[in-house]
Amino acid sequence: MQPELIATHYLSSIDDVTEHLRAAAQLGLGVRVRSYLEASEEGEEPAEGWEVELLTSSPLHEAESAESAEQEAFAATAE
Repeated sequence: MQPELIATHYLSSIDDVTEHLRAAAQLGLGVRVRSYLEASEEGEEPAEGWEVELLTSSPLHEAESAESAEQEAFAATAE
């Protein structure tokens, strides 16, 4: 079962990303972070941005739990 999405934030500063990650950790929330480049006006450098998704739990813990359950089920059928 995948964790549920609570909110998505689009940030333009790595300091803001760090602040959101710390707050999520204190609240026990999971996060998913993606970086992207946003086209700006002609001749200017692309702007860097980050998408921060707040989740009900860690997507890694969910995946690890599901993988462990699958391995245990396989081991039980192999015996």
